[in-house]
Amino acid sequence: MRLSELRRVSTFRLTLLYGVIVAIGMIALLGVIYLQSAVYLTRRVDTILSTEADALVRPAPSDTARRIGEALTLDGDQSNIFALFANDGHWLAGNIRAKPKALEPGGAPVEAAPTADFPAYARLIARRLPTGQVLVVGRDINQLREMRAIIASALVWSGGLTFTIMIALATLLSLAPLRRLSGLKLVSDEIAAGDLKKRLPMSSHNDELDMLAATVNAMMDEIERLLTEVRGVSEIIAHDLRAPLTRVRAQLYRLQQSDSHDSVEMARAVGQIDIVLERFRALMRISELEARHRRAGFAATDLARICREVVELYAPLADATGVRLATGAEQAAVVEADPKLLFEALSNLVDNAIKFAGEGKSVEVSVDGTPQHPVIVVQDDGPGIAASEKSLVLQRLYRGEQVRREPGSGLGLSIVVSIVRLHRFRMNLLDANPGLRVEIDCTSGLTA
Repeated sequence: MRLSELRRVSTFRLTLLYGVIVAIGMIALLGVIYLQSAVYLTRRVDTILSTEADALVRPAPSDTARRIGEALTLDGDQSNIFALFANDGHWLAGNIRAKPKALEPGGAPVEAAPTADFPAYARLIARRLPTGQVLVVGRDINQLREMRAIIASALVWSGGLTFTIMIALATLLSLAPLRRLSGLKLVSDEIAAGDLKKRLPMSSHNDELDMLAATVNAMMDEIERLLTEVRGVSEIIAHDLRAPLTRVRAQLYRLQQSDSHDSVEMARAVGQIDIVLERFRALMRISELEARHRRAGFAATDLARICREVVELYAPLADATGVRLATGAEQAAVVEADPKLLFEALSNLVDNAIKFAGEGKSVEVSVDGTPQHPVIVVQDDGPGIAASEKSLVLQRLYRGEQVRREPGSGLGLSIVVSIVRLHRFRMNLLDANPGLRVEIDCTSGLTA
């Protein structure tokens, strides 16, 4: 983890942004205070100077020099300036000997630097008297300048301190996310290197990083499942399809060596090829479903109607095999689903139930649950499925020991699983004692 990476963390950038906004607001506030205070105090000094100048010249302009002397006598702390100059600038009276060059009679007040006559900063105004003389009145403004300096210093220091705290806080708040990001990156690199068992670490904060990690972990679970199924399918295809292909080759070889065409041998070869093609068709069907391209066909679907249609379709097959097929309770429920795919999934379940339940047994199709929690149920009272095989029968091409002699591809339940997953439903295989109970939870398909 490098500190240079902090700028890439959203927490760091957002904290900086908020800090800059706060700093700008604080600087603006102090700036307004500075301007208002400085302007107010300066105007107050100018008012005092104007009042004192009026007081000196009001009784008799010709007596101004004497009054200046009296005012200086009364000004024991020497915080004021009173001076009188001739029209040509020659000093006549007062405590400064030279009039500042920038100071013009009737002009704007000026601030003068300390001199030998008045060792302090002063603010001065000038008035031209009727006699042509120039009266200069001033006041020590060291306190005013100190107040300006204090406010300006507060402005600078508060801005600098705010910026420092902002950087420190942004760094502190970003270190933990940066460490977590480093951990996520490390695990991601291991996953990219081929270790699909790894999962992104999660904390107890349940923040955006945890939500992202949970999403990625769910995606990795699905990827691992698909890859596991692909590997399993490859192994099963190599094992299960080798036998029929070997028999087909042997039969074709015998036909090739024979002078006459044996129709029985040819029929057997065609039958073995049909078995292989059936399995590949089923695999392609699963691939099509898992491609997620069929969600465009979703519409409001009545579950009870789908169940009745499937029962009507398989009623003749059930009668021919001696199985009692019926519909059970029908809870009214309408969900968003593809009716054709749902019909196909339910058909596979009913077909399997009839095939494996056996003569004299019964199969019931129903919609249980509540309108807020509808569940499609296919239940039989046949031999059921062993607990150790319930997860295996959902794998592609898997066929249990009890049904290996029955015709089929071993992909019927895999197709059902793909359809259920496409709809984001949930399917459970439960014991019916006796028999098997298959439940498809359709809650996620409920319309608002």
